[in-house]
Order: sequence, then structure tokens, then C-alpha cells
Amino acid sequence: MPRVDKIISFDIKSEFGFFKKPDVNNPIYFTFNIIPKPTLLGILGAIIGLGGYSQQNNQDYPEFYEKLKNILVGIKPYGNKGVFQKRLIKYNNTVGYANKDGGTLNIAEQTLIEPQYKIYLGLDLTNKFHKKLEEFIKETKVQYEYIPYMGKNEFRLEINSVKHFENIEYFIPTDDFSITTIFPNISKEALKINKALVDPFDTSMSETYFYYFERLPIGFDELNQYVYQDFAYTNAKMIKDIDLIDKINLYKIEDKLVVCLY
Repeated sequence: MPRVDKIISFDIKSEFGFFKKPDVNNPIYFTFNIIPKPTLLGILGAIIGLGGYSQQNNQDYPEFYEKLKNILVGIKPYGNKGVFQKRLIKYNNTVGYANKDGGTLNIAEQTLIEPQYKIYLGLDLTNKFHKKLEEFIKETKVQYEYIPYMGKNEFRLEINSVKHFENIEYFIPTDDFSITTIFPNISKEALKINKALVDPFDTSMSETYFYYFERLPIGFDELNQYVYQDFAYTNAKMIKDIDLIDKINLYKIEDKLVVCLY
């Protein structure tokens, strides 16, 4: 079980956001809906002054990833049932390497509109970088070394609603429960809600419960390519003895919220 001395939470939001999917072809670039963990690590690295991709030089990975890759994070998307509005924004790219013919390359980016997420960090306070995050992200003030942004330099983000939780416990369910964050959808077990809570004559069930699924990057492999994990986000309750419990890290805060850290 990973060491977690404290959990801190905060909101990040921006007018726009873009988290580029690598497996797409020009001239249209698509975005992930939920912020990937490597991108979030980059934001945390900017806060405490760790180097990014431009300072990577001959290193295998950027400094922020090397120092923070083992931190546990949790993500709760706001949006409409976890989904944000998206819009295609067109650009003219005239740089030579972008177009072999030397002309203008028209590209379009699928851009998130007003993305906002609640972030949870599980801090091991024996780790100096975790400790520095605790010192920089305070309930009264957030300070940062570099300006953080929502995927692109022009999409500067805001950080607010910071909370520190020291009274935390590893969650072992004794009754049906729900998870407030996204969580790994291992073996598609997210669909196993508590059948006893479902009224077969309730025609509004589809409006009451929602499920959102997305395959997201969680890190990098030895070739600096994304490593992926399937995730789910739902407001449905799960049965207490679901097998998924033994495969993910769940923590209880404020005596009511159950968050998944990965």
C-alpha cells in the first residue's frame, strides 16, 4: 500500500484546454476530455519549479516526470456528467517544417471549452518534492515558480479551492458506495452497480445514473510513448464486495467522500 500522509485537493480551470492525442493524423488534432496524469504532473512540476520538455536535453524523461511520477493523484471532472464542450479551432501554420511544400498548412484543433477539474494529491511527506507541493499549495495562497497552463502555453489556468486533509483513511467498504473521482475501469467492473438499488419500474434511471469512459495516459514507457489505462467516472453506487476494490487505491476524506488515487 503506498504511503499517504496527507491529501490535498484543489480546483484547476481555464477558459480553454487542449490535451493532444498522439494517435491522430494531420491536419486535425483531437484532445483528451479528462486531463492525463502526465499533463497534471507537468502542472505540478511548474508549480514547484521542475524542468519540463524544453529542458529535457539528453535525459530519458523531463525532470517533472522523473521526480513526480510516483505521486498518487485523483481527478474529478466537472463538466456535464464529466464531459466538456469541445470546439474545432482552425489555425494557419506557415513554418517550413510543418509543410513540406513550403506553403501554408491549415490545421484544426479540438479545444475544450471551460475545462475544470478537482485534483487530489496523495502526499508522502518523507519525499522532498511532495513536501514542497504541500508548502506551495496552501489553503490561503498558492505560489508557483512557473506559470501553469491547461495543455498549451496560451491557456493559462487558475488554481483555487485548496483544502488539506490530514484525517484520512484507506477505504474498505462495509456497504454500497460511490467514488467521487475517476477510477481505473479494470475488467470493465464499473458497470457492476448495486442491483438492489435499481427499481426495475423506474423509467428515469437513465437520467439518474451516468457513466463516462475514457482511455487515458498514466505515464511513459522506455520509448517515451504513453502508457494507457481505461478509466470510468460515474455517480452510480457499487456493491461493497466488488472485486475492483482490491485492485485500486481508495481513500475516505471528510468522513464521506471516497476518492481513488492512482
